Amino acid sequence: MSCVVRARKISFRYENGGLALSDLSLSVHQREKVGVIGPSGAGKTTFFWHLNGLLKPVSGGIEVLERPLAEHKNISEVRRHVALTFQQVNDQLFCSSVREEIAFGPRNLGWPKPEIQEAVERWLAYFELNEVSHRPPHHLSGGQKRSVALAAAMAMKPQLLILDEPANDLDHRNRRRLITYLKGLPIAMMIASHDLSLISEVTQRCVLMDKGTVVADRSTDELVFDQSMLQQYGMEAMRR
Repeated sequence: MSCVVRARKISFRYENGGLALSDLSLSVHQREKVGVIGPSGAGKTTFFWHLNGLLKPVSGGIEVLERPLAEHKNISEVRRHVALTFQQVNDQLFCSSVREEIAFGPRNLGWPKPEIQEAVERWLAYFELNEVSHRPPHHLSGGQKRSVALAAAMAMKPQLLILDEPANDLDHRNRRRLITYLKGLPIAMMIASHDLSLISEVTQRCVLMDKGTVVADRSTDELVFDQSMLQQYGMEAMRR
């Protein structure tokens, strides 16, 4: 089974000199669903931004969908097949309406108009956004904004879905809807979340990050219940 993500000893520093990633190596295979957990500041978001070419490592290399991101020509092609949702949802929404936000990705990919329309209507209905479909996303509630960002990502039919705290701001019903959908989605997926229950339900493999590197890589069922391991990193394990 081919790799959709292969990161080899990548390191990254921000301009203030802070080390965000340190010799991080990780591979994700086709259709594999991987949870990424760790304390705040562990480097999860920074790592995700590298996978879409938004940041470049100081050292090491990254291949996404078997394309090296060090070659600039590959970044636009990777972005056609990788959907990323941000932890801070306000950083992601910029279109004049919810409908336009969901259509943005498929339109940029050159889809036929009927296919774009079908995708927009499907995801408006799925997240119950029809009533706000013509409103600017930045005028919506936090939960609605999160739903719009998720709808826009899913509308692209990505080969790799990268979700950074996807359940933030969602009410119980939309959180359940999201979990149900992700469980049935037959593509590679990486999910960073402090919601270990979501990680437990959706993913089969779980990676624990701290100080910019991977400190544990195990089955989800083992890691999220490992009280002694998670306690070392200021996290509370799930209870059986």
